[in-house]
Amino acid sequence: MIVQKIEVTGIEDVEKRLGNLKSKAPLVVARAINRATTNAKKNMAKETSGKYFVSSGDVKKTITVTKATKSSLKAAVISNGTGIALSKFKVSPGTPVRYRGKNRSPKVYKAGVEKAGGVKPLDGDPKSFIAIMKSGHKGVFTRTSGRSLPIKQLYGPSVPQMIKNEKIMKAINDDANETLQKRIDAEIANLLRKG
Repeated sequence: MIVQKIEVTGIEDVEKRLGNLKSKAPLVVARAINRATTNAKKNMAKETSGKYFVSSGDVKKTITVTKATKSSLKAAVISNGTGIALSKFKVSPGTPVRYRGKNRSPKVYKAGVEKAGGVKPLDGDPKSFIAIMKSGHKGVFTRTSGRSLPIKQLYGPSVPQMIKNEKIMKAINDDANETLQKRIDAEIANLLRKG
């Protein structure tokens, strides 16, 4: 599980800037925090799918958001999940194993998790292969012994593990802080303009 917290502890500066409208400070801060959390969720998906062979939709499915309120000036963006089937990443070729005919199975399947690393051979003995289960699920499997059964599915990292990448976390944190400050300024300006 990876948790991105956005919290404001002192709102005295906001109260001072609001002057006679200082009672609105908690509302200003809560709105700004919630905008920052919306951006943090979006950036978790964008940054992770930019670095790894995973769709932003698969990343978003693991994320829940707890919003700030006037009485609780903190929010959290939480990604929770287990390892993702290797077949959800980049696997080449993507065709299931075949034993007969002229289009026989490849000698080696290749897979890649991180885009910068490209795809690498799935070596091992016994070798890995792609198969479609009776349920319709297509996965990358390997035998657990020299016999044809049992087999086990191979997995890549979980979404929280990918989000924990240092560069991804830095991008998310930097944008969340910048958004928070910009939204506080915008909310204050809006309230002062309305009077």
